[in-house]
Amino acid sequence: MKKRSILKTIVTFATASVLVATVCGCNKKNTTTENSEPVIVIEPAESDEPASTITSEPVSKSGREDGERFEETIILEGMEEKVQYEHIVNTILGFEMDYDYESFIRESKADSECFISVYDDAGNPENYLEVTKSADDADTTAATIIEKLSKTYETDQFSFTLDNAGDCIKIDASVEKGTNQTADNMQAVYIIPASDGCIVATSHYFFEASEGFGRRFIYMLNTLIVLD
Repeated sequence: MKKRSILKTIVTFATASVLVATVCGCNKKNTTTENSEPVIVIEPAESDEPASTITSEPVSKSGREDGERFEETIILEGMEEKVQYEHIVNTILGFEMDYDYESFIRESKADSECFISVYDDAGNPENYLEVTKSADDADTTAATIIEKLSKTYETDQFSFTLDNAGDCIKIDASVEKGTNQTADNMQAVYIIPASDGCIVATSHYFFEASEGFGRRFIYMLNTLIVLD
């Protein structure tokens, strides 16, 4: 009886060891399977539709809206003067600017903006500022303008800086060609570089009013901003 009891104990222990080994083996197998599974990365679905393109008109850089009116103070002959300005944004020519709407009449065309003195005959003005666009660069445009003006005037070209438009080329045409006399009708041309050519602003004034109108035109041109 004693031997049979010992034998039974040995068999029971061996059976338990096999069960433990089997369970451990199963657990180990499951762990390996879980850890060895591949990681699946889902890429965004491709679309045949083209990406949408957002286009818009050039936005005013000054923060003022086209047609907005406001009051400013300028200095003429050492005296302060209140002027009434209107803001314009011309996306075709590529610029924005303020002009004195009480002193000038605005005439807009497809290829130009013109500001004529209210005291002048609109059909034959003497004092006015005209702004146009040239597809050529500033240097090429300046050479073309000088060639034309030199037929009537003694011209002078130099660098000039406008408050908002920055460095530009200025051409002065105020002396009659071949004389040392001031011309009756004087011109000052400002050629302002742009990304697709240049802006050309030409001020015209009768010599007796050149100082007053010249100053008014400069104040207006100092507000000019080139639109990209």
